Amino acid sequence: MRGPLLSGLLGSAATLERVCRLLQGHQPTVVLSALWLAEALASSFPVLALVEEEKRSAALRAVRRARKSAYPLLVVSAAEDVPLGRGAVGAILVENLMDVKDQAAAEDLLVGLLPALRPDGVVVSLDATKHQETEARLAGLFLAATLTGIAQVRPREGALLTIGSAPPLTVMAVRAVRPLAVPGELRE
Repeated sequence: MRGPLLSGLLGSAATLERVCRLLQGHQPTVVLSALWLAEALASSFPVLALVEEEKRSAALRAVRRARKSAYPLLVVSAAEDVPLGRGAVGAILVENLMDVKDQAAAEDLLVGLLPALRPDGVVVSLDATKHQETEARLAGLFLAATLTGIAQVRPREGALLTIGSAPPLTVMAVRAVRPLAVPGELRE
């Protein structure tokens, strides 16, 4: 299995094989925005890709290719507008989470995904980086989103996988009632 030529280090055989091993037993799998990644992973297990409306024609081509190959790929355009069922998803993959410059927006993205995860679900971010600062930022985002069992893996030089498990249901319930306080906002 290999991603398209322009997918770079993230599309390498080593990276994709590692992602597949990590996701075994965590289906259904949802891939956000990265159509090439959804198509590559669909050769191993069922994948739902949520893509932006402007990727509609590319999505149609990907679905046709998957259908010819008998791969289980479903693509829905509208991305974050598609409501995922509560506790229905085994894994959510995000490509290049580090590209979200606003730390609060990246954290909100991760927190917004949590209700869709099953109790044993995982969130995986695939990023192309060699910088330890970026690794630390990604780990911090996962921690701030209350993900547990956070780990980072480098399947190959320049490719980083950040993995986090769904938080306990009690944490999810508290988070749904009131957002976690930010340090400095605790004063009253």
